[in-house]
Amino acid sequence: MVDLERLRSVMTLSVCLALGACSLSPVPPPTLPSGVTQQLLIRSLERALSQLDIARLKSQTVTVEVFHHAGPEALIKEFVVTWLRAQGVRTVSESPDLKVKAFASVLGTDNDQTLLGIPAFQAPVVNVPVPEIAIFKWQRNRGVAELRLYEFDGKTDAIVHAPPIATGRAKLDKYTVLLFIGFTWSDVDDHD
Repeated sequence: MVDLERLRSVMTLSVCLALGACSLSPVPPPTLPSGVTQQLLIRSLERALSQLDIARLKSQTVTVEVFHHAGPEALIKEFVVTWLRAQGVRTVSESPDLKVKAFASVLGTDNDQTLLGIPAFQAPVVNVPVPEIAIFKWQRNRGVAELRLYEFDGKTDAIVHAPPIATGRAKLDKYTVLLFIGFTWSDVDDHD
């Protein structure tokens, strides 16, 4: 009888430890910024760059400086310079025909959502989490980039050209729809 009690105790303890170990298994944290944010930033920057008038830059040698408010500075600078090179702009470090200053006045993301249903909440008194019940949910993620180039003479630093601002936008929307579908599955009408 004692062995059976001891076996139950060991089994109960083993199950509790196994469940505890499963719930405490390490989960790597998500990257910051999120992958969606990174995609939206780069796509909107690509779209802003593609709207720039760079025909004058292709016929001369240029140096490029990039300025922006926030974000991975080295990545944005290298991306803009590499994109210009891929379009046929010859960049040099010394004695350029033109000095180009690229200003990313806006480079960021916004998000919003619309929910028709019950949001997730913590039940009062019993302190039990209640999951979200979405009849319809629309999650909107938007990326925007505004880019402006200023071109200066390589020798005198006099401004020679300032094309208009180029704006690029990217979006990612997620939809959740709760559908109630009724159907019948029967073999009553089958005649064998």
